[in-house]
Amino acid sequence: MAGSYPDVPSRRMAHDDDGSIMAHRFSSGSQALIEFSAGNHTLANNEGLDGWTIGGGSQGTVYVYTIFPELREVDGIQLLGHGANAFSSVHTSGDSTNTWDGTFTQRIASYDDAQYDLLAWREKITSMAVSNVRMVRATYDSTGSSKVMRQYHIYGEISSGETPDRLIFIDELTGLEFALSKDYGDVPRGSSEDIEWRIKNNSATLTANTIQYTSESLTESSGSWYTHTEPGLLVFIATQSVASLAAATTTGLITTRRITPAAEGLSLHGARTYLNTASWT
Repeated sequence: MAGSYPDVPSRRMAHDDDGSIMAHRFSSGSQALIEFSAGNHTLANNEGLDGWTIGGGSQGTVYVYTIFPELREVDGIQLLGHGANAFSSVHTSGDSTNTWDGTFTQRIASYDDAQYDLLAWREKITSMAVSNVRMVRATYDSTGSSKVMRQYHIYGEISSGETPDRLIFIDELTGLEFALSKDYGDVPRGSSEDIEWRIKNNSATLTANTIQYTSESLTESSGSWYTHTEPGLLVFIATQSVASLAAATTTGLITTRRITPAAEGLSLHGARTYLNTASWT
């Protein structure tokens, strides 16, 4: 543990921004699968308690899906609904294409969620160890008509061999791709810290062009705490870029600096750094 909370089981997926789809439908009958809007998808992956009603305000068990663009390794999950024990079980499928077909296997028989708990996203993560997952299905079993979706966090990574043409974050301490999120632990306001990393082009054949990297937060303001250098340089700004990165190569050293404002409110903060590339050639 780096601070007051247990270590996370893996990296938390940015499923609101990585090509994944979230949707829900009733567990029985012929009701259509309803995709989350982009705004609601982001709400499901943030750390706040704001939410929205799913299931159209009707009674009955609802399935809530995360559908990945490629196979994933799922190492953990954290769910939060309207009240305690709103979510009852978790299943995964490696072969479903539309949520009705394929095989779904139960992974968690009785999910222990929380009610209006600001710490749930760090204290209520349930570990899993499931390979080659195409979909995660959580069962919202509330008998009432008020089914509110608040948090749906999944931990894991892309399965080996899937989507090889992508950029990855290399931990300078290990020389390998980051296995866990960076946990700064309990940090005092007004403090700062630097970490070092590199970008690797995981493609065997394609060059990544116009790479940009920056930080953001889905809840509160901690995304603004982070600035970055260009590879091998010492100027820190919020958004940096690399003109191109050839196949199977790695950039020079990048430093990310955290500065927590002295007047920041006391809270449990989470931010993420992400990469964009304009094209592959």
